[in-house]
Amino acid sequence: MKKSTVNTAMIVFVGVASICAGSVLAQQKGGGDWSQGFPDDPAKKAQAAPPPPPPPPPPALLPPPAQAAPAAKAAQGQQPAQGTAAAPAPAPAAAPTGQQVDEAAQPGGGAGQATVKRPSTGIVGAESSMRLGIELSAGALAAAPYLFFEGGKRPGEGKVAYPKDRAIYQRFDDIVVKPAGGKELPYKTGDTVDVLRSMKKVRVNGEAARVVARTGRGVVIGFAGKKAVVKLTDVWGKVTGSERVDKAQAFSSAYFDDKPADGTVLRATVLLHLDNTISPYMHQYLVVDKGSEAGVKLGDFFRVADKEHPRKFSEELIEAQAVNVTPKSSTLVIHKIYRERLNPGDEAFLSFRAAEK
Repeated sequence: MKKSTVNTAMIVFVGVASICAGSVLAQQKGGGDWSQGFPDDPAKKAQAAPPPPPPPPPPALLPPPAQAAPAAKAAQGQQPAQGTAAAPAPAPAAAPTGQQVDEAAQPGGGAGQATVKRPSTGIVGAESSMRLGIELSAGALAAAPYLFFEGGKRPGEGKVAYPKDRAIYQRFDDIVVKPAGGKELPYKTGDTVDVLRSMKKVRVNGEAARVVARTGRGVVIGFAGKKAVVKLTDVWGKVTGSERVDKAQAFSSAYFDDKPADGTVLRATVLLHLDNTISPYMHQYLVVDKGSEAGVKLGDFFRVADKEHPRKFSEELIEAQAVNVTPKSSTLVIHKIYRERLNPGDEAFLSFRAAEK
């Protein structure tokens, strides 16, 4: 009994001593609560490390810029001779151009490897072929009305017969052309002819004239006695019968780079504007009393202003371009409108000179 009591006391004593020794050791290792473990506890080192940050995006696949070659090192123990200038370092290479970048292969690639493409900026260079002028088509030039000066007579040698089964001819219809004035038609099969419509009579500087417009064009496909059969290939206006037929005049599209008049003085007077509307409208035709004899060129631009009046201020009304030029008159088509009025007698001034290409 006594021996058992002694053993129990020894066990309690050893346990208390162990606890005290552990507390002292914890304070020597860094202090703190001994029950939380030591700072260098292997259990803490075994915890999972935080995930590494994501790798940075790969750099653009561009060729590295060229670098200057390093200057050659002097041999060991040798000094440059006195009075000898050191060789200048080579200039740094210029940055690669867009074309060089496009042609550069990807790193590690050789012939046949894919290339790096840089998107286009879309900027047009100064030497680009972009055209900034105005182009007039052959049809627009052919359809422009003009003044016909022959003592007020009608142009052409033939006359279109009235249709029997319709009110108006259409493109690719066959029309019958009769001789005008009882004369034979001076055409043969395969000839191209114009269909002309007389619109009104006018007087220019005391001389009679007619406003004429081409309303169609066709090819002679045969004859029926003295009459010719013509197939309409182009129609620019109404063809209803009684129009005159004349030999076709060739037209081709023209492009003009209009330039300032540069001191060229050219003044004309408005004779009429077609349709006789109160206000002008875009692409309306007007006729002036100056033509090629006065220096007007196809494609010239004119600004039209009010007729001079001692009690009124003259304003610019429209800007128009010459689309038909005869020796004594010119036909203009309106491109810009500044005021809602236009009258015969208004004055036109050359503003831009046509430079045909």
